Amino acid sequence: MSDAHAGHVDDGSRVPYRRWSRWVAGLRRRALLARAAESGADPHDRVYLAYGVVLLALVYGPILWSALAQAVAAAQAGGRPAPSGVVVGGVVAATVVLVLGVAAAAGLAVARAGGPLWTTPAEATFALGGQFRPRQVLGRRSVLLVLAAAGTGAFAATAAAVGLAPGAVDAQAGLPLAAWAGAGAALAQVPLAVAVAAQTTLRRAAVAATAVLLVLGAAGVSVAASRGGLLGGGLDPVTTPAVVTAVAVGVLGLACAGWVAGVLPDRLDVDRAAAGQTRTVTAGRGLVGGESGALADVLGPRTYAGRRAGLPRRLLHRAPLVARDLLGLRRRPGALVASLVVGTVGALLVRVGADGGPALAAVAGAAALYGAARTWADGLHAFAAQPQPGALLPGSVRRAVAGHLVVPAVLALLVAGAATAAAGADVALPVVLVAGTVLAVRAWVAGATAAPPGLFTPMMTPNGDMSMLVLGAWYLRGWLVVVAVAWLLHRAGPGGAPTAAVVVLALVAGLAAAAARRFARA
Repeated sequence: MSDAHAGHVDDGSRVPYRRWSRWVAGLRRRALLARAAESGADPHDRVYLAYGVVLLALVYGPILWSALAQAVAAAQAGGRPAPSGVVVGGVVAATVVLVLGVAAAAGLAVARAGGPLWTTPAEATFALGGQFRPRQVLGRRSVLLVLAAAGTGAFAATAAAVGLAPGAVDAQAGLPLAAWAGAGAALAQVPLAVAVAAQTTLRRAAVAATAVLLVLGAAGVSVAASRGGLLGGGLDPVTTPAVVTAVAVGVLGLACAGWVAGVLPDRLDVDRAAAGQTRTVTAGRGLVGGESGALADVLGPRTYAGRRAGLPRRLLHRAPLVARDLLGLRRRPGALVASLVVGTVGALLVRVGADGGPALAAVAGAAALYGAARTWADGLHAFAAQPQPGALLPGSVRRAVAGHLVVPAVLALLVAGAATAAAGADVALPVVLVAGTVLAVRAWVAGATAAPPGLFTPMMTPNGDMSMLVLGAWYLRGWLVVVAVAWLLHRAGPGGAPTAAVVVLALVAGLAAAAARRFARA
């Protein structure tokens, strides 16, 4: 190879990446200090931010750990003792697989938003698109992800161990709890590997692995629920095969950690990851400015199918809005099926919570049902995004809003009916009430995507300015209302069901009227 050609082909040995990155970091640091000196800002704001994050973790971390342990303990309350340790270990393994499947599904969404192995357009152009190997650029980042996943897994596993058998853990040395922490740290690498693989050319394999985890976990947990308890009773995390099962699966987690740190960075789809990170930053800036509409674009462009599908002719003249919504769902069959599955699972969890189960099941089910309803209400959200909602068709705005709620209402009734088919009428009322609340809240939230200016007014309290906390609560107002209704119905129980139903129906009517007024003002 000639010297002239060697000047264009470089394997990374001529300019070490560490030296180059330190030089770039020095330039950025000096530019940051210069801008801070010109504007009079504090150049150590990031230090204060890190201090605040650590402080919040130390304050709320133990609270979250205790809540998780209590939730696990409540999940197995009332269950019959399993006939053998092998069965109990299988139940725990099925629950772990289901949790991993849910985490992997969340990781797929994070991958579409530019994470977890993040990068920027500038880095993709000047570092990843140049002479440096992706493993050199993203090596430290991948190791940090592995450590963060390990810490999260250990946190959840130790809480679950204490919730399963607090007496067995407290009566013995710290070794059993450390074994659970190690197994949890290793298992957490599985969803991380799936999420990072979704950022590479292995996206289809990552989706398939997630589907397998969800199906196997759901099947195992369903069998466990049919035996009388989600996790069974009397589980000893020290002497049963549960630890052996967790450690065996943990070997797979260790392999996944090495895969994330050493193999997957070289196969990263750089342009896709950078585009997702740009969308996420844009949406974050919009949220800080009070606009939540940008969140719809975080996951990237939607994939449509069924281009040849047309509007149903029978509905086109009598109910054009219903025909439009049905066509939109037909062109997104994957999203529709996924939303129906999630909605059915959510309705089942609400039924479990209403039938004497833990409050966490009712709350989680209501949240899942609310999330699934976002796909069903796509027509309503598209209607709200019009410059002048209701101006394209004759009739009042209230009539248009009601027309866009027909399809979500039918799907919600189907999901609620499927969840209560085998339960009887005694637990059908809470599921129907939660489904009705979900639809009313969806219409209420769709009517306003921009935060009121008054929320940005400083709210000084003894704990500091709470305006950002109030703004965050406004963004989460739909989730908070649905979760509060589910918790209220769970706490009311069978004796207070009539009173709770009247309160919830009044709330639904008020939210529907408020949604119609908001659309009319727009």
